[in-house]
Amino acid sequence: LRRPEHWGLRADDVLVRAFPQSGEGHMLLAGADDEGSALYFAANGCDVTAVSPEVEMLERVLDAAQRAGLSERVHGYVADLASWMPERQLTGVIVSPAALAGLTPTQRARGIGVLQSATLDGGVHLVGTIANGKRALNVDELRTRYEGWMVSVEPSADKSTVFLAR
Repeated sequence: LRRPEHWGLRADDVLVRAFPQSGEGHMLLAGADDEGSALYFAANGCDVTAVSPEVEMLERVLDAAQRAGLSERVHGYVADLASWMPERQLTGVIVSPAALAGLTPTQRARGIGVLQSATLDGGVHLVGTIANGKRALNVDELRTRYEGWMVSVEPSADKSTVFLAR
């Protein structure tokens, strides 16, 4: 269950490379498109919080966690990043393009700022920049929001790009 391939991920995917399998920590998945990431982290010992305004997405993640015997590690909240506040410190954050694309620039700035302040030193943020083959988020805006962080733009296994900040 600890192998990424079991959850539909590739071993060389940026998500797998960016987060060491430490078995500890608290991961946030905002607007996740699939449950594979949440289950991969939960299977490796992390607590996982999935946040999305879409109830169906959260139900899919929570149902998959239940079937895999990982429900004690996976939690879901119906909310968007403009209004949601983490209840505890985060070691990693994964944000799909959809989680930020529907927000105004002010709401995106607030949401990213909240996630940054909740992330422990040494934490990692992955922000998807392409949705449905189109650039959903401006990399220059993300670079501005993550000033002072070590940032790079990485290719993902699905041929999209991911903004990586440490």
